[in-house]
Amino acid sequence: MFVVFGATGQTGSVVADTLLEKKLPVRVVLRLAQSATAKHPDKAADAWQAKGADVAFADVIDADAITKALDGAIAVYAMNPPAYQAADMFTVAKNIGAAYVEAIARSNVQKVVLLSSVGSQHASGTGNIMTTHFLENIFGGLTIPVTCLRAAYFMENWNGVAAVAAAKGILPSFLQPLERPIPMVAAKDIGRTAVEALTEDWTGKRIIELHGAADYSPNDVAAAFAAALKRDVQAVALPESEWQATIVGFGASPEAANAWCEMLRGFNSGYIVFESNGIETRKGQTTIEAFAAETVKAQNLI
Repeated sequence: MFVVFGATGQTGSVVADTLLEKKLPVRVVLRLAQSATAKHPDKAADAWQAKGADVAFADVIDADAITKALDGAIAVYAMNPPAYQAADMFTVAKNIGAAYVEAIARSNVQKVVLLSSVGSQHASGTGNIMTTHFLENIFGGLTIPVTCLRAAYFMENWNGVAAVAAAKGILPSFLQPLERPIPMVAAKDIGRTAVEALTEDWTGKRIIELHGAADYSPNDVAAAFAAALKRDVQAVALPESEWQATIVGFGASPEAANAWCEMLRGFNSGYIVFESNGIETRKGQTTIEAFAAETVKAQNLI
């Protein structure tokens, strides 16, 4: 049994779907929006069961519930659900990591793939990426094989400004300078690579750095949306003085927004990069042009 956490999210859903396409036994773990014994099960549970997946319910800070969800599991995809509304996302991440590890240690799980991030090698200065730094270290205490899948900057981070590009012909960018390319990867490539890792055999702890099909600058992203929207689109640097309020406007707590700002400064300064030397690297297949076209279609922007 392959157990997938975060199955309603961007990467976990791809992991579960891809495993099911391979005719492998899958259990998705959903949050306790409703109990597993509720008269009207969660719609997400119905959808996954219709696809052929088993469904379990657990809060990822509840080691006992996670242990039950891992019954019969041989492999696990684990990730840290975003806690952007929390005042202290770092303590939340540490508690989640501790619950995961306690439950996995109690189980017969044979291997784990943990979603991590570019920059997770650093112990400071990376903002919310510190959550995956903490999880990597916590999972490092397990005695079974663990893969830390360090993903590049998510292409999906551009989803929130696609409508602005369509309406106004500008693409607001936290990433600066606008001409500097960085690794960007699509969530579906993260999920597919996680499945590759889950179905492989390895020993000890390994790190996989996941790049995209190519590195892209904000100008490249704007050009991709221009092609998809069939109109001119120009990338525009969002002043740092506006970052905090903008991110709070997305629904983040002030503390989480501070962490996001630190992360963005880390990307823009070149501090947050892949280690590369001596570490396995893989590449996704989704180009920024394909991503922009899919986003425009999904959001009905033309």
